[in-house]
Amino acid sequence: MANDYIVKPVYKALQVLLCLGEERREMALSEVCHRVGMPKTTTYRYLQTLTACGFVTHDPNTDLYRLGLRIWALGQMAREPLQLRELALPAMRELRDHFNETVNLAVLDGREIVYLDMVESRRSLRMQAQLGGRDPVHTTALGKAMLAFLPEERWSEHLPARLTPRTNASYGSIGALRDELRRTRERGYGIDAGENEEGAYCIGAPIFNQDGHVLAAVSLSAPATRMSERNLPKAAQSVIETAAAISQHLGYTRPANSEQNR
Repeated sequence: MANDYIVKPVYKALQVLLCLGEERREMALSEVCHRVGMPKTTTYRYLQTLTACGFVTHDPNTDLYRLGLRIWALGQMAREPLQLRELALPAMRELRDHFNETVNLAVLDGREIVYLDMVESRRSLRMQAQLGGRDPVHTTALGKAMLAFLPEERWSEHLPARLTPRTNASYGSIGALRDELRRTRERGYGIDAGENEEGAYCIGAPIFNQDGHVLAAVSLSAPATRMSERNLPKAAQSVIETAAAISQHLGYTRPANSEQNR
């Protein structure tokens, strides 16, 4: 452990957790101590802490320890983005083929979006993000589409105290951006009209998981010269339908008379 930033008690507790996972069976305290090479008192404290958090289960009748259901839940959360990419790709390709424009898939990470996947336009002039790249939430259609469908009291978690414009079209006022987020929620999709990159136009719609929570967003990106007011309604509707199809594959059932229906 040469890294000075490693918190040793946390590291050791995770070694105890890994020990239980690797054995895939119930274990006595003495067995865990032997495997991880720690004193019994220290190991016991880590096991009790992990048990209190739900990561470990203790059977008082046998005095044995095993992995708790909280680990399974975390595994499901980690698996969700991988499943999302796999399920989203066919719908993304269909949207790309219909408009021959680039389609992006992204998730929220704090005040930024992270691009999980993309299907590029076959045109020589096309909009292209970088896989794994990041952009601000407030300047992207993807970010605004996700943020708009979170509870308003959570918006501040994903917005800086002061907005830093990326282009002359970017929002510079938190109040104006909040108004735009409300409009985004009403119409069902977010718009980036050159706010993140000059000369680009992007339409994004939210993707929901089986619990009805915003998981990601999908967008259609094109040079602004190819996204006229005439074809905007058709493109926006197609993006909404693509996001809805992906959500459905993830187990989401849209409630009647919900804001997502608008």
